[in-house]
Amino acid sequence: MRVLQMFRSMSSVVIGLFATNSWAVDLSPREAQVLAVICAECHSRAETTAPVMGDTNMWRERNAQGFEVLVRNTVLGKGSMPPLGTCGYCTEAEIRHLVEALSGLADSGASP
Repeated sequence: MRVLQMFRSMSSVVIGLFATNSWAVDLSPREAQVLAVICAECHSRAETTAPVMGDTNMWRERNAQGFEVLVRNTVLGKGSMPPLGTCGYCTEAEIRHLVEALSGLADSGASP
């Protein structure tokens, strides 16, 4: 029970940190949970090779490739980014929305 309470508390903090970011987009409750539990595992810590959400310097090179490349890399995996970012139950729309929230780039609306 105590672990569950700690997890819920940690998830709230992570969601709060991401929500206050200038790149924040409106996430569904399910997307917010995925962001807090799955994406934040790597994208909230500078010691990983993943770009940290909100760090424009870390995202600059990746964002220069464009939104669709980021979506494709998320779906297929690239480097230490696992396929689907380990979210095997995420829909394409959710992946696109999460990439938008993490990268700060707007979804172009095109399919990957």
